[in-house]
Amino acid sequence: MLRLIGLLGPARIVVSTLAPVLVASSLVAQQPDRTPIHRSAPPKPALQCFAIWPDTGSRPRFLPESLILGTNNWVGRSRPGFRAAAVSPDRIPRTSGAREDTLAASWSAYGPLYAADSIYVAWWFISGGPPIGELRAEVNGDSLSGRAVEGSGPGLQIHGRTTSCPPDH
Repeated sequence: MLRLIGLLGPARIVVSTLAPVLVASSLVAQQPDRTPIHRSAPPKPALQCFAIWPDTGSRPRFLPESLILGTNNWVGRSRPGFRAAAVSPDRIPRTSGAREDTLAASWSAYGPLYAADSIYVAWWFISGGPPIGELRAEVNGDSLSGRAVEGSGPGLQIHGRTTSCPPDH
């Protein structure tokens, strides 16, 4: 009997030590499969709009007042990787004194459109021809800065801020 009590003494210690571990592992086994939670970036807005202006103060004819960047792929000219965009105003004269022509635009981003992303925007007359303006800029939160060029000109420094998008877009 003493031998039996001697054997139970250490067994009692082992059981009292292992019991919480066994109960906890059996509870975990009853839980639904838990996979780590990966938080992705918040979804992009369908449109992101920027009011833009040059450092010089005076706005050249080719430079729009605002950019409207969409999340949908651009359909039209063969421009893989480009997304829908618009500029405002969307009509300007081709040359001074000429009738107004409608502008089309597209853009591409190098990374998601969130903090410190590089973007390229081009706009052209819908009736044809090469882009009349191009903007390469960096978006950082709600601000934008970069260079806009007309044709192959030297370009000018541009700044911008997010703004509410027009209701008709």
